[in-house]
Amino acid sequence: MFWRLVRESLWRPRNRRRAAWAALAVALGTAVAAAMLNVSLDVGDKVGRELRSLGANIVLTPAADSLPVEIGGIDYRPVSEGAYISEASLGKLKEIYWRNNIIAFAPFLYVPVRMASGLIPGLPEREQKTTLVGTWFNHTVVTSTGDRHQTGIRPLNPTWKLEGEWIDDSSAETASGSCLIGRALAEAMGLRVGDFVVVMLHAEGVEESSGVALQVRGIVTTGGAEDQQMFASLAVAQSLAGVADQVRRVQVSALIKPEDEFSRRDPKTMTPAEYDRWYCSPYISSILHQITAVLPGTAARAIRPVAETQGNVLGKMTFLMGMLAVLALAAAALSISSLASLAVAERRQEIALMKAIGAQDWLVSGLFLAEAAAQGVVGGALGFAAGQALARLLGRVVFGSDVAVNWMLLPIMLLVALAVSFAGTWLPLRRASHYEPAAVLRGE
Repeated sequence: MFWRLVRESLWRPRNRRRAAWAALAVALGTAVAAAMLNVSLDVGDKVGRELRSLGANIVLTPAADSLPVEIGGIDYRPVSEGAYISEASLGKLKEIYWRNNIIAFAPFLYVPVRMASGLIPGLPEREQKTTLVGTWFNHTVVTSTGDRHQTGIRPLNPTWKLEGEWIDDSSAETASGSCLIGRALAEAMGLRVGDFVVVMLHAEGVEESSGVALQVRGIVTTGGAEDQQMFASLAVAQSLAGVADQVRRVQVSALIKPEDEFSRRDPKTMTPAEYDRWYCSPYISSILHQITAVLPGTAARAIRPVAETQGNVLGKMTFLMGMLAVLALAAAALSISSLASLAVAERRQEIALMKAIGAQDWLVSGLFLAEAAAQGVVGGALGFAAGQALARLLGRVVFGSDVAVNWMLLPIMLLVALAVSFAGTWLPLRRASHYEPAAVLRGE
């Protein structure tokens, strides 16, 4: 009998139109919420990857390292001073809990050198002191589980401009005889792509070697200290410095979650449940903790301007989309409330008659809530479909990226639609519960 009353109530022409408007209101609110949530989930990761153009947001140094002496991009610290990080251990960066958030990393070994040109007939011989930076360009890292990952300064710094070609790390013969030159250094030395230079170790207390001949494969423009430096394979730098399997620092680019008050807490003060939540969230602090755990003897710190910029952009984007979704759902709930108030006012005699023949308040409320549930389910399904279309449109127009359909949002949106329908119906039902059957039936 109850469901028959619900069906007949919805099927009346006037009620049917009102139910259609209510379902439409729910659909519009749910569509905006579904679109914002889908865009936030899908495009958020893509925006985070685009923000990698800012460069590394984590730097690793030996925990016992001495104070670096660097002026104008030139490291004046003797190669014999300071501690090092083992090159062979860097594959462990892809073995931490948040290994998939480690997008790229590259080691660096800074060697003070004296660079000489003039190997090409007709060109004047020039010399200059600079820093040779040994690094990976596009290196294959193999983890202990056998997984292979491509990393180096090329994926780490996608905005670097290069005239020429990148050095091929996979070819030891090519890499050992090649280098990249910073734009400012190349102009000071009068070098072009294809020229040859000789580099010799230049450090106090160290006898200069005969030098290594390198061909300029490319000229790098970064707008930073790198324009004053030259880059070669890590093996070349280690050979000049006389240190095998050693690097001075490692730069890491990681996808992170925006910081909040919880992430800034000291892990030592957390309960086990709070610690698990912190550890299993990609906060910059938890990633730093995991890195130092797999690389003992290293100090990991965040490059704050980069990390904070990435976190702020992602945080503000998520907040904006969340606010739009909440406002859309609130507007839908208000619309439902208005329609439900109108329905209760029009059907007050029907409500009074039901109460007069013995219907309890919960039964009357159940009738209206069942109607609201039907409207919510229909509106939620329509809103999910419209939200996916809106998300794809926003992804293409605003972010220039396709947004995939996320079917996991369907049950969530149905529950949200039901909650909106019930929330909008609650106040009118409270008003209906105070109706006095006798007074209403007398027309008072």
